[in-house]
Amino acid sequence: RSPRIIFIVILLIRSDSAKLNSANDTTFRASVPQVRSLARAKPTRMPTTKPTNPNIGKPTSHPTSKPTLHPTSMPTVTPATNTLTQQIICGYQGWFAYKGDGAPINRWKHWFDDPASSEPIAGNLHVDMFPVTDEYDQADLGISHLLMTDGTNATFFSNVKPRVVLKHFEWMAQYGISGVFHMRFMEGLSTSANNREWKTMVLRNVRNAAEATGRLFAVSYNIAGNSIDDSVLNELKVDWMRLVDEERITQSNRYIRHGGLPVLRIFGIGFKTVNVANIGALAELIDWFQKSAESKYRVFLIGGVPSRWRDRVNDAREEPEWKGIYDALDGIHPWHVGRWSTTASFETYYSNIISLDASYCASKGVLYMPTMFPGFSWHNMNKDSPINSIPRLGGNFMWAQAYRYVADKKISTIWMAQFDEVDEGTAIFKVASRQSDVPVDGKWLTLDADGQSLPSDWYLSLCGEAQKMLAKKIKLTSKIPIKPNLFA
Repeated sequence: RSPRIIFIVILLIRSDSAKLNSANDTTFRASVPQVRSLARAKPTRMPTTKPTNPNIGKPTSHPTSKPTLHPTSMPTVTPATNTLTQQIICGYQGWFAYKGDGAPINRWKHWFDDPASSEPIAGNLHVDMFPVTDEYDQADLGISHLLMTDGTNATFFSNVKPRVVLKHFEWMAQYGISGVFHMRFMEGLSTSANNREWKTMVLRNVRNAAEATGRLFAVSYNIAGNSIDDSVLNELKVDWMRLVDEERITQSNRYIRHGGLPVLRIFGIGFKTVNVANIGALAELIDWFQKSAESKYRVFLIGGVPSRWRDRVNDAREEPEWKGIYDALDGIHPWHVGRWSTTASFETYYSNIISLDASYCASKGVLYMPTMFPGFSWHNMNKDSPINSIPRLGGNFMWAQAYRYVADKKISTIWMAQFDEVDEGTAIFKVASRQSDVPVDGKWLTLDADGQSLPSDWYLSLCGEAQKMLAKKIKLTSKIPIKPNLFA
């Protein structure tokens, strides 16, 4: 009898879960992350151009089309070595959201002004750089009222979407960037369950993406904010225990470890502009993380500190007791964004401050992690500040820092500010190269601002080259070792 032929069709569906002062610290006010205290001009409430897209009358949420699930097409890459030694680690805000993205806060966040009622229009813009969105799934993008040059509505991503975060980590893997410190802002974390869950949803996305791409990640708390006081220290401890026990965050093999311990950074220690000033309570918290806590909660603790922490002047609190706090930390990360504005002023700052900081930390056996940043612009947050207030110089501004840091034998870890900080114009991920690539509404900083044509991925490439130089995979050089590929 004839054999029976059985056709079995197996459908494999893969789920993609996966940023104050200049060199003299007095003339230029730059950024302290999430300290937004300057007065803002009242925004206009109407678009400058009449919308023509039919979607404009719909709620500002994601498109109605169903998501297109597809596997990533990344080549196999070597996982990043799990240590802080010879590593450039990026700051990752992950704070972008739009109304209808599935996050419990259900509002536009960081792309436009913060109030829940804020509309996605030009007068409410909160960012200076426009993200390149053609590599994201269209179902993961929110529709704004801004218009592109072709009359369509500008779209923006949300970090609550797993595929968005996965795409960022795929870029890191592609360009040889080791990983991130993901920001966890304490303001509102303990008072709003929705806020906490939103931030935790993004953290889960970060973890899954790091594991899928062989990148590294760690938590970085931020204790700055107008509503925060000393009570935040206990709230931080409780939140960390929750992340360890419930999210099991440190059990990931991609969570950064150093000296045999999970790494944790706390930004806001010792700043004049931060309300947390109880030295005794801070000392107790440091002791808890290092010695008193159960072993599963202990960490290698890095302090995010003022640029002038060692001599306790300018942005730093002046009381002598702060020295004991800094000396007790396992690592020191000074916030340097905006502390120099030219390559010449950087060289002066490095010689007078950073090099001495690094020597001090080396004498104490403390890890020292200086900040590297590509440029700065926060016009849409602070209208009195011009677009492109610290020019990138086609990457030469950033590379001068990379070269000096790598050449310093006392520095083996560098903080890259930041992967996705378009609010303050320090982002290194893919952003618009030309004015023809941005919405016609509002003012935007593009990569050609200094007269050079650069691809959207130029700063990803530069960060990857700096990582190679730090890891001694390419020669130490004061000149950018690659040329921009405008045709990739």
